[in-house]
Amino acid sequence: MTTYEPRKAVLVVHVEVDEADVDELNKWYEEEHRPAKLGLPGYSSLRRFRADDGEPHFLAIYELDYPEAAAIGNPENVIPVTDWSNAVQAKWKNWNRRIWVELPDS
Repeated sequence: MTTYEPRKAVLVVHVEVDEADVDELNKWYEEEHRPAKLGLPGYSSLRRFRADDGEPHFLAIYELDYPEAAAIGNPENVIPVTDWSNAVQAKWKNWNRRIWVELPDS
């Protein structure tokens, strides 16, 4: 396992789905995705939100011990791709992800 300098960061993921797919998305997040992600090195917590306007837009905020934990291409960031993951993610109408690094106190 690679050692990284501790730097607080978050991975923010926005997902939009049809209302008909909300229950399956939530079930997948809680039963498969959350435990898999939180089992990775550098992931310390996960909080999820739904848009207040009633639209099926979801936001996931993963707290990271260091930003490299969520970097694309980091071999320590890989969770198994399952048929369920593929089926749920195929229904995403729109999504994006970005790693945010905490700014130092000024």
